[in-house]
Amino acid sequence: MTEPVTELPNLRQMLRDVGVERFFADYWQQRTLATTLRTEDFERILAEIGPLEIARFCGTAREGARAWLANEFVAHSVIPVDATNAQKLFDIGATLYFINVPLERLTNSVADFLGAPRQKLIASLFLTPAGGGAVPHFDKNENFTIQLTGSKEWLVGTLPTVAAPPDGYVPGQTVPPSLASLLPSSEEQPCQSVQLRPGSLLYIPRGAVHATSSGTVSWSLNLSYSPSMWLDLLLVGLQRRLVPSERWRRTVTGAGRNCDSSALNANILSDLIGELRDMLADPVQLDQLSQSFLEHPNG
Repeated sequence: MTEPVTELPNLRQMLRDVGVERFFADYWQQRTLATTLRTEDFERILAEIGPLEIARFCGTAREGARAWLANEFVAHSVIPVDATNAQKLFDIGATLYFINVPLERLTNSVADFLGAPRQKLIASLFLTPAGGGAVPHFDKNENFTIQLTGSKEWLVGTLPTVAAPPDGYVPGQTVPPSLASLLPSSEEQPCQSVQLRPGSLLYIPRGAVHATSSGTVSWSLNLSYSPSMWLDLLLVGLQRRLVPSERWRRTVTGAGRNCDSSALNANILSDLIGELRDMLADPVQLDQLSQSFLEHPNG
């Protein structure tokens, strides 16, 4: 007899104590939220993940496993690991990070709920030793963390240092060119301490600085959305939509201020803008543009 498939909680159920309407109005991309999963929802997620074993996740993580080392002598070091050395590095105080573990039922549910490309949502596991943690930094991803075992303290900025940053950043390190004009003159932001225990859920918007420390060995699940910007949707979606048109593929001619007057006859930009305006005003074509992007967000 085939065992019944357990239904996993979706994001509405995970956030039921807050309410998703309030979440999107007050927290999404704006500020940190800590809440607690219902017991039955947490147990279903634990069952979906399965045994919390180093060798198992080393073998299944699609983007590999890494060891993070940070102490009074080393600010932050990242080392690729596998099943042969991961346990040894963990034993000397490294945090293990298993990237993109296949948990499609969970990640697809969250992606579909957010209206995001499924390919952009991944699940990763962290195994943090007692005394381990992460240095202050902010990510370019939207992150939902669920504490699975043990406890972990998070020091998190209540607001993003940079709203919707295109890159992550570790304060004190070289600033990426993409952030040079976006970082405030002072990177200090109000912060709060959040203690996560099994069943705790923490949402951290991209751009919010956070650091962690763990007094006990702990496992946690990270659901990370490497976001697609509206800019991406338009650039990728429009290119796919317009490339079949011979008119849109024509060579740019007559666009320069100093071009020959005869070349102006080949400038069809105004006609193309009119065509584009009509397309973007059509709700059916806009929906097709969005659906096409969700299926193929990378072009």
